[in-house]
Amino acid sequence: MIPYWRRVNEFAAAHDVRVAIEMHPQNVVFNPSTLVRLVDAIDATHVGAEMDPSHLFWQQIDPIKAMEYLGELVYCAAAKDIRINEAVAIHGVLDDRFRRVPAAEHPLSLGGKYTLCEWPQDSAWDFVAVGLGHDQEFWNRFVATLARVAPETDLAIEHEDASLGRLEGLRVAVDTLHIAIAAEAHPLRE
Repeated sequence: MIPYWRRVNEFAAAHDVRVAIEMHPQNVVFNPSTLVRLVDAIDATHVGAEMDPSHLFWQQIDPIKAMEYLGELVYCAAAKDIRINEAVAIHGVLDDRFRRVPAAEHPLSLGGKYTLCEWPQDSAWDFVAVGLGHDQEFWNRFVATLARVAPETDLAIEHEDASLGRLEGLRVAVDTLHIAIAAEAHPLRE
């Protein structure tokens, strides 16, 4: 893995681009400490983090503290939320009961040989629209921390809430983030 990521860093540096890694369980980089370990091991100048709070939430990692820990290694961010369900008490946060859908059932293609897996009926956690898993106060703090720690960082909405349509879920996220951005622009003073 180290030689591969060294080549990625060199290629990115040669082309003056930055590569942001999404910290996701079951990958080499799945939390802030594994990201820093990789960056240190390859002497990275152009490899950092994509701050997606959803994958940190279900690992029980505080995205605010993670952003503060990573600092300038935060290259981009996703506004994406989750809800922890009661089934987490049985299946845990690393619930692995996702079913690979057989070709005969015409699974949704993700490109190449990869297809979307079927979500468990009683999942330990679910993706939800921004603001439906974590309250407005959290998203206000997330936006404020992102603005402080990585002020040049873009924030993109990722909508994977299966209970809401694309436009409906996007509207919920936009409304939540508009409030958070307004709070950042005009913070309350004590």
